[in-house]
Amino acid sequence: MEKSVAQLEVSRQPFDEMAQYSNEELLQIFLSKQVLSDEKRQIMHEFWQLIPDLSVFPLLYNSEKKQLFKDFPRLNRQFLAAVEIGRRIELAPQKIVGEVFGSRQIGQRLIRIQQEYRQERLTLFCLNTKNKIIYQKMVFQGSLNSATVHPREIFYEALRVGTNKIMVSHNHPSGDVSPSKQDIRFTKRLKECGLLMGIELLDHLITGQQDYYSFAEQHLI
Repeated sequence: MEKSVAQLEVSRQPFDEMAQYSNEELLQIFLSKQVLSDEKRQIMHEFWQLIPDLSVFPLLYNSEKKQLFKDFPRLNRQFLAAVEIGRRIELAPQKIVGEVFGSRQIGQRLIRIQQEYRQERLTLFCLNTKNKIIYQKMVFQGSLNSATVHPREIFYEALRVGTNKIMVSHNHPSGDVSPSKQDIRFTKRLKECGLLMGIELLDHLITGQQDYYSFAEQHLI
């Protein structure tokens, strides 16, 4: 028997336990104050016909997404806005500003943060004289190659912050943390540029699903 929205909200915490709701229950909650009760069942039926599995949603064209609630354009806009907010929350990088630097300490922390990334992301960390991270920014997204990665963008940020110590980190979605030839070339180039500018590259960390690789620990910096 279908639970009422009131029953769902009484039996469970509405925010911190949302993960316990089924897909059908979440859609029911979303629709609860948007449409009349007699319309809700038909809307839900049409929704699951168009999207039998949630994994299909990212594959839809924009024109197809507009068909989700075609008779309720305001509802459609609210739904797409909620989905986009969720996507941005998932992609938003976690900050570790204020942490004291140490390759093992930061490496273990970054594994937990970066293991869900579906693309490679290169993050810059700027440190003060006490080796505390004072600034963090994702500088690139995509594979590390000469066409997309250039030290000037990294050192532009470092100079803007006024730091003389940096570290960088990127993830390998495959889970294999072994550095590629491109990773090694990029790290050497970054260190050489830093020496010319008086900005020390302390480490380059590569993270996977369960492990990390530190250029500093391997004495490659």
